Amino acid sequence: MFPLPKYNFFKVTKLFSLLAVLIPYFLYSQAFENSLDLASPEKVYLQLSSKVYAIDEEIWFKAIVTDAKHHTNEIYSSLLYVELIDAEGQIIDQKKLKLSMGIGYGSFLLNENLSDGRYLIRAYTRWNRNFGKDFIYESYINLISNTKDNTNKLIDSLLIVEDNSNNYLLKGRLLHENYTSKSKSENLMVHLKWENGQDSFKIKAKKEPYYQFEHEINGRPDWISVSINEMGIRQKESIVLKNSIDLQFFPEGGHLIHGVLNKIGFKAIDVSGKGIFVQGGIYDQSEQLICSFDSNHLGMGVVSFQPDSNRTYHAKILSKDFQNDRIYALPPVMAKGSILSISRINKHIRLNVFSSLKTTDYIHIKISCRGVDYYLIEGPLKNGYLTKDFLAEKLPEGILVFTLMDKSKRPVSERLFFNSTSKHRLNFSLKSDKSLYTQREPLNIKVKRSQNETIASKADMSVLVINKKLWNIKKFESIRSYFLLSSELRGAIEEPDFYFRGNESNRIEDLDALLLTQGWRNYKYPVQKTTQRFFWPENNISVNGHIISNNHKSSPKNINVSLITFGKNPSFYSAVTDSIGRFEFPLYNTSNRAMRILLSAKDSTGNSNYNIVLNTTDPPAISFNHKPDFSETGFTTKAAKTLFRQRNISYQAMDLPNDVTALEEVVVSERRLTPLQLKLNKKYGAPDVIISGDEIKKKEKKWSYGLYSILLFNYGDQIEIENFSDGFMLAHIRGGRGEPTLLMADGRLLEKHEYDNVPHISPDIIDRIELIKYAKFFKSHFLKVFPETNPLEAPPLGHIISIVTKEGKGIYASRKPQPGTIHSSIKVFDTVKEYYTPKHTTFSEKESDIGDYRSLIYWNPSISIQPGETKTINFFNGDITGKHLIIVEMITEDGRIGYRELPYEVISKIP
Repeated sequence: MFPLPKYNFFKVTKLFSLLAVLIPYFLYSQAFENSLDLASPEKVYLQLSSKVYAIDEEIWFKAIVTDAKHHTNEIYSSLLYVELIDAEGQIIDQKKLKLSMGIGYGSFLLNENLSDGRYLIRAYTRWNRNFGKDFIYESYINLISNTKDNTNKLIDSLLIVEDNSNNYLLKGRLLHENYTSKSKSENLMVHLKWENGQDSFKIKAKKEPYYQFEHEINGRPDWISVSINEMGIRQKESIVLKNSIDLQFFPEGGHLIHGVLNKIGFKAIDVSGKGIFVQGGIYDQSEQLICSFDSNHLGMGVVSFQPDSNRTYHAKILSKDFQNDRIYALPPVMAKGSILSISRINKHIRLNVFSSLKTTDYIHIKISCRGVDYYLIEGPLKNGYLTKDFLAEKLPEGILVFTLMDKSKRPVSERLFFNSTSKHRLNFSLKSDKSLYTQREPLNIKVKRSQNETIASKADMSVLVINKKLWNIKKFESIRSYFLLSSELRGAIEEPDFYFRGNESNRIEDLDALLLTQGWRNYKYPVQKTTQRFFWPENNISVNGHIISNNHKSSPKNINVSLITFGKNPSFYSAVTDSIGRFEFPLYNTSNRAMRILLSAKDSTGNSNYNIVLNTTDPPAISFNHKPDFSETGFTTKAAKTLFRQRNISYQAMDLPNDVTALEEVVVSERRLTPLQLKLNKKYGAPDVIISGDEIKKKEKKWSYGLYSILLFNYGDQIEIENFSDGFMLAHIRGGRGEPTLLMADGRLLEKHEYDNVPHISPDIIDRIELIKYAKFFKSHFLKVFPETNPLEAPPLGHIISIVTKEGKGIYASRKPQPGTIHSSIKVFDTVKEYYTPKHTTFSEKESDIGDYRSLIYWNPSISIQPGETKTINFFNGDITGKHLIIVEMITEDGRIGYRELPYEVISKIP
């Protein structure tokens, strides 16, 4: 708090009320404008159930897209892209979600082909690409497999040392004796990554039990990640420089000002970039202690003292677990300057201004939130001071920006402050019928919205129930922490939901420390377009492209383009190209899977000597953060692995009927099998019939329209082709009892939406077709392709048609299309699936022995609820005992946010 001049406070307040003007500068926008506003991006939030997933699971998510200013559902976009990205920057899977009033939901189905490790999930609308990375949602997750925990280390004794030439070396050992003899006879490639670079080198084979290596590093890295992933060996280790803490100080006004009380934020981080608790003191140049300080567990805090411009100041860390002689200099003290100080006093926000500059005898202060200006205060300073209080509830909840300007309205100082007010929150209650349950016992919860709301509007609610062992509070991001805090600041916020838990006064202090140290330069508002290219918002899937004439004398103008879509209801479209040959077809009749399309182009004379080029839009550049995550995640990972193994045991037990025996491995001795073929035979079973690609090619006719037409007319005794009214075709292996058939390409089970692409594969790319009758462990394979199926209703027996392409190029390789036509496939909106929750009261005695080890107990992403309405949700617990957590998130059409948690416990059934 600033020291006040020695005169009557009432007169000061009265004088201020006469000379200063409080102006409502700009309130909420009156209505959604039809014209596009380049200062109005969209916020994208994904609700995820965990940060750790096993590869047999599905990543379920809910997407909420709002306008970035007021969090309403008045947005431009109806199409959202959600992507799963690996550590190499490759997009593993992409979903296109249809947004309804800003709400959408979907899932990523994982599989055994994915490696352990860190992955990135990101989400964006095409409109948001105009604003760079600022409004692209990103969240990192970890995937784990069923591999046993490897206690034998391959990479050992890592350290970074400085040599005599001031270069830095990475030293370590490769422990050959901990791995198979094969690894000893091969050279291994070692991959390195650090903050600003990457490298790789080979480790030569040695007969010794270990190999000592060293590798020169460009620069002085704070950390290095070392990984090996080849020949079945996969391990990753990281090393950081120890005993290194960075401590920085951030004066509230940007500078330390002489003679007045200065509030200073400070932040201490370790070499991994994580906050670390510190205690210390601030000293002057004569080593006199000025004041002491201590941080919260995230390394942040606030300290205040009155500096002297004739002195210099520094800090020392005095924590018991970290003692060194390092000196941390504070910024120099300015003899004259201005300070804009903000604090919370009960229900008020207090604004204090001090200035010793002549240019600021008359000042302006602007208050804004998310790029919207709410108030402009202007008036003279009295003896260099101004004080004003505001009711917190008169301003929006979230990050406020206070900008101090001189008499010419030039910015002098800026301050971020978090306004915490309950008036703008969405209130509701969350109750369960009791707090202690047994395994598989039904559970009822009630969610009731408050009737007493100033603005009555519908809310969209999600309900998520998870075992607390899989819920890492340190990494958890909630709807409240995202919309009100982390979505508006550049850079990662450690433990974002921490700032919305616990005691109100402590939360205000911690939020103040965060915003003082985060710095207003990291604030995303006001928004500016950052790309040269303009990205229009999307409301539907569209097919667009341009025409190229094979005859350079012909113009691509006014060419008739026809489009046929083979969705659930085949549709025909026609258009005429513009002056430079462009065309576009907005599609309103789209199915929920990849859809085949046929395009043709002809001019008015019937000439079709044109090439059709479909436009494709590259995704945003991928920036994967390879910095090791040193936070405590071991407990969550261990719990996820335990459940993964329990699920595998249960599925294998239910996979085959009692009269069927699974063979461990079948090898056809007449064929020389590659290691990959041996692996696939063990997993799926040996093929009963093999059709070579050369044989298929010889049987191709001029009228053949792809692979299925050749199989249909030449191999009808082995394969049946089922045709549907919408043009979809499905292949079955004959000779069974009507069991289903799955499709596989190059060792990978195809997903449902890919089945549309198989009938028209060119025989040119096929090496062979393998028919696997009564594939091993078919039920588990079926559930991976059709995860929405009730596991108890999945077929225990079935077949697989395996397509092996030349050089493993995949089913999407094809011949060059004929001029004037193009066959293609487009991915449309993804299928909206319902999360399957078993009803254990319907189980038979045999089925009750099957373990229910779901990681996600219950998930309903979208429930509409009105003011005063009560919703009852029923579900069954599984076999996982221990503490569980119910999480309910809500958002109204007008942008109010609600969040509740409810814990309960599950205990074992009494025999």
